[in-house]
Amino acid sequence: MLLVGCRKRLWCALSFLGAVSGYRVGSAWFGSSVPQTEFELRESKVVSQSNMKIELLPALSDNYMYLLIDEETKEAAIVDPVQPQKVVDSVKKHGVKLTSVLTTHHHWDHAGGNEKLVKMVSGLRVYGGDSRVGAVTQRVSHLTTFQVGSLHVKCLFTPCHTSGHICYYVTKPNSSEPPALFTGDTLFVAGCGKFFEGTAEEMYKALIEVLGRLPPETVNTLEAVYLFNANIKGS
Repeated sequence: MLLVGCRKRLWCALSFLGAVSGYRVGSAWFGSSVPQTEFELRESKVVSQSNMKIELLPALSDNYMYLLIDEETKEAAIVDPVQPQKVVDSVKKHGVKLTSVLTTHHHWDHAGGNEKLVKMVSGLRVYGGDSRVGAVTQRVSHLTTFQVGSLHVKCLFTPCHTSGHICYYVTKPNSSEPPALFTGDTLFVAGCGKFFEGTAEEMYKALIEVLGRLPPETVNTLEAVYLFNANIKGS
């Protein structure tokens, strides 16, 4: 697994397997799992493939949002838009149409911007696996599928951090390029999310039986990844 990214309190990584090794973001290279300085990735970064583009958007003091763009149709989705104005600014910059919100779970630092964003952008479809997700319009469950432009999105139910946690697996039909996976707070660089609403057995199933069975070339966008020392100590 190829990792890059960091933040002041939380480690946030965009992880690629295979095709983009050697890509440089900030002071770190894809291909190295060694974190660099803590502040160099607090600006937005874009990683592109021919079929999709992902922009990492810094949010709050220690988090990231992800703008997913279908390069064929210029349709876009935002993952966990806690700061809506930054999302709208990025959408305008790329000249794309925002149609969907992919919410991994209901915690405020992931879903807290949903209700404001739907007022700023009309017609949004808000996906989530929990009735507590703000402004949700499309309740999803394990293996629910939908489209973002020509991109195919599959929902993976990974309860434990929260009882309704969803990861989003994104592929382009008939493409040889790696798929993408948005893991929310299920999978971190140095471990997994806290068991706020679940059990160790549920987390094991999520990591080993669900995420662990995805193709090895999957592009993994690891979200709120807690500081290595704190996470390893289990705090």
